[in-house]
Order: sequence, then C-alpha cells, then structure tokens
Amino acid sequence: MKPIRRILLTNDDGVEAPGLAVAERIAAAVAEEVWVVAPMADQSGVGQGISMHHPLRVTEYGTQRYALTGTPADCVMVAMADWLRDDPPDLVLSGVNWGANLSDSVMYSGTVGAVLAADHLGIPAIALSQAFHDRSALDFSATEAYAVDAIRRLWAARGETGRCCWNLNFPMQDADTIQGLRFTRQSTGTIVAPHLIAGTDGRGLVYHWLSFERDITAIADPLSDVVALREGYVSATPLHGSRCDEALLEQPGLDEAWRLDISRRAE
Repeated sequence: MKPIRRILLTNDDGVEAPGLAVAERIAAAVAEEVWVVAPMADQSGVGQGISMHHPLRVTEYGTQRYALTGTPADCVMVAMADWLRDDPPDLVLSGVNWGANLSDSVMYSGTVGAVLAADHLGIPAIALSQAFHDRSALDFSATEAYAVDAIRRLWAARGETGRCCWNLNFPMQDADTIQGLRFTRQSTGTIVAPHLIAGTDGRGLVYHWLSFERDITAIADPLSDVVALREGYVSATPLHGSRCDEALLEQPGLDEAWRLDISRRAE
C-alpha cells in the first residue's frame, strides 16, 4: 500500500474551530506531512461555492498553516494554485465538522464542498463530520476513535472503489458501542420545508434568517446515511463532482437528439 505522504486539511467551521484541531491530530497520524488551509471564519452552508466578487486574503498561522478569507472550496483551489502547485497532496481531508452532513444537507455543506472541489482536481478526498445531540456539548471522541482506521482502509481500498470522494459521518455515542462502518447512499427527503425567521434591526428594518423544517424519522432505507447513524454505524457515502444522472441518460428515447419545434417560441 502506497503511504499517504501529504495531506491538505481544510474545514468549513473556520481556522479556530475545535474540530480542525481534531482533524490535525488525525491527519498527523496517517500522513508524513500536513498542510492546513482553512477559512478565516465560519463558512457553514456555502456548499462548493467559490469567491468571485471579492479578493482573497491569506493569514499565516504557523508552519504550513494558513487561514483564508474565503470558502472551503477556495481553500482547496488556492492551496493548489500556490503552495502545493508543484507537489500536490495525496489526500484532502475536510472537517471535522461539528454536526452531521447527511441527506439533503450534503448539497449545502461547505465541508463536503471542499472534497468535491478536490475531486474536480483529481485528488482523493474525505469529509469528516461528527453528529451531535447538543450543539454546546462538544465531543469528538467517536471521530477520534475511528477516523484514522477508516481513512487508512479507504485509502488502501481506492484501487477497488475507483475514483470518488467519501463523506464520513460519525454517530454521537460512546466509541465502544459503535457497530462499525457501513457503506451508504445519500438519502433525500429530510428537509420538509424552508422557513423564514423574521427580525428587526436597530433602524427598524426587517431582516430574515433562513431555516428548515426537518424530519429524519421519515428515512427508513437501511442503506441510507441517516439510518446508519441511527443504528450506531459510521456512515461512508461515496460522492463525485458530477451531478449528471447517468442512469437516466440510458433510458430509451434519450439516446438520440430531439428535434425542437421553432414555432413554439416564447412571445
């Protein structure tokens, strides 16, 4: 098995996030060299977005450790355009996110957005997220217990699994009660509806916070990411950067071009 020589580490919770410190310890346990390029501030919910309307500024936080005024995807792109341009990493790790990135949340996740950005550049990548029951009660013990073994085994199996990136979610429970790792599919349907929470600023102007009504109990597929965590397993979901529905393109009638009627143009 080829060793992991160099890891690029980022996240979406920001350079000061406790989960990044956890990820640095994990990365140091599996790689000879670790580079950190993380957002300066919390970038949760930005998905795979990149910065096109403002400049990016870098602050050095130590040897091979930088913070960027941008998104997680920006961090991957800037690292590959600058410090690691001539000697790219073997693996990109993103996380450890405080909160699971499952089901419909995957498309919004900045943690996942970073690994998809790496996938576009042809670099293997793994997102790490720790589920919680209480946002204020930080506890990464499940991730710390099993992430190193999971990363090593996924790295060793990459010849069998083919090129993809992985979304790993760790359940919030005692490490010795976790059942193992289950390969899962991304579920959908946990977001029931969007909601707006209104407020008023100091000038009397109305603003809104966007929120979602969720229902994870509706997910029952035993191969889904949500159910894996519910049953005490680490969830490992393979992802790729393309959103093309390849199976749909194989359906009869879609294997040849359609002739369109020009007379049906919009008036």
